Amino acid sequence: TNEADDDYYGTASTNQQHEGGDEYTSAKKLVQRAADREALLKNLKPSSSLSADRSSSDVTSLSTTSTQLGADFSSLKLKPDHISRPCWTCPDGTIYLEAFHEFYTKAYDFLVAISEPVARPEYVHEYKLTPYSLYAAVATNIDTESIVRVLNRFSKNEMPV
Repeated sequence: TNEADDDYYGTASTNQQHEGGDEYTSAKKLVQRAADREALLKNLKPSSSLSADRSSSDVTSLSTTSTQLGADFSSLKLKPDHISRPCWTCPDGTIYLEAFHEFYTKAYDFLVAISEPVARPEYVHEYKLTPYSLYAAVATNIDTESIVRVLNRFSKNEMPV
């Protein structure tokens, strides 16, 4: 990575932070950048085509809106006892695990065996079911019925079809 990338992601060395400002200034810049991005995403509308006369900054901002920026799974029905379950299971194969849940360790061990970790920040971890992760699970003698049964047991929402 170059120096610009380090500054953008907030990973610049301590010497660079002291030269360009303290940690508070760096954090303030990151918060402002995130707020700017969020405002941009709210204001932009998807475009189906790009004209040749647009500037490169217009192309960059439009390219982020031409793809869907996430999926809305708010219509998934919650189970009555969803509070006692640690996972959200989405129809696209994404699974979110609450790291603060009392059954985190059991769910984590299971998810590592059947899926691929995508992101593991402090409170909510993201996993993805892929053909390769499921092949690996079956290769370690975890049968398909067990995967579905345990995933259903850990899931806060009704299992997607």
